[in-house]
Amino acid sequence: MKTIKFFHSDETLNYKIEKSLCKVVFQGNKKCLLVEIHSNDDLEHVEADSLQNEFPQLSLFIDDFPLDVESVEQLNGKKVSIPYGFAEEEDEDGDPVDVYYTSLNVSEEDYETVNNELTFSVNDKGILTLNWKGEVQDFTNNDGGDLPFEVDCTFEEFEFNEDDFE
Repeated sequence: MKTIKFFHSDETLNYKIEKSLCKVVFQGNKKCLLVEIHSNDDLEHVEADSLQNEFPQLSLFIDDFPLDVESVEQLNGKKVSIPYGFAEEEDEDGDPVDVYYTSLNVSEEDYETVNNELTFSVNDKGILTLNWKGEVQDFTNNDGGDLPFEVDCTFEEFEFNEDDFE
């Protein structure tokens, strides 16, 4: 199943995933995780008075998060914790810069996600899956509270051979 759920106090917002991407990339001298998850704008399953009608499409991102793996295949069985959406790092000149690891884009606005817990596994078809739980600022009314969310996603383009894991 490919879904994104936001657990708002008034209702659960359910999004279907249209496309997803997972890569391990080299950024400078470190290996980093890159994940993109984009919902579609299908609202057929949504009630007419739902909050979700105001936010028909969204995207979640993980960028430049340092991770000690060489490839996507090595993510199988990994649990990754990203407590904060950004960190202060030094650039090549030694100057401090903010690096944003996680974000949610809704209606052209970006929100930092926190308390991110990612669990990677390979399903019975040999496809990498991700269960991502976290919290994000309430984008529905900006009251300052956080909304818990959960993503269940498969990365169809990455198929594994079972022999790689024996």
